[in-house]
Amino acid sequence: MRRTLTAFTLIGLMACGDAAEQQAATRAQVLGAGGDVLLEVAIQVAETEDALREGLRSLPQLAQDEGLLLLFPVETTICITNSGVPYPIDVLFASASRQVIAVETIPADAPGPYCHPNTAMALELRGDALRFTNPVKLRLF
Repeated sequence: MRRTLTAFTLIGLMACGDAAEQQAATRAQVLGAGGDVLLEVAIQVAETEDALREGLRSLPQLAQDEGLLLLFPVETTICITNSGVPYPIDVLFASASRQVIAVETIPADAPGPYCHPNTAMALELRGDALRFTNPVKLRLF
């Protein structure tokens, strides 16, 4: 989860939802199609340019119940790498409405980039955190 934001190509100008609600979030749940909780983690929020660029590289290794939530000011194409992070990560890409767009499993120290459009946030987790799941929604609280 120490990946670097490598590219940040503006696609749209949709607002990122309620910023105050997202800033106050300290936990995240990954939900399945029926609303069932597939995973719940404590999160740190990264939203400054430096924090988004550094990602997990500037943080201690994540525990299984921890994540880093990258918040972007607009819905856009987001590219993530895992360069400089010595462990694999799972990244959940979500829209401003918190619908899951994609999930990537990224190997340790992988330069990538792994890119997805229409993304307003990305939740970085320890590798295999989302293995065998089919996430559809992200809940922050």
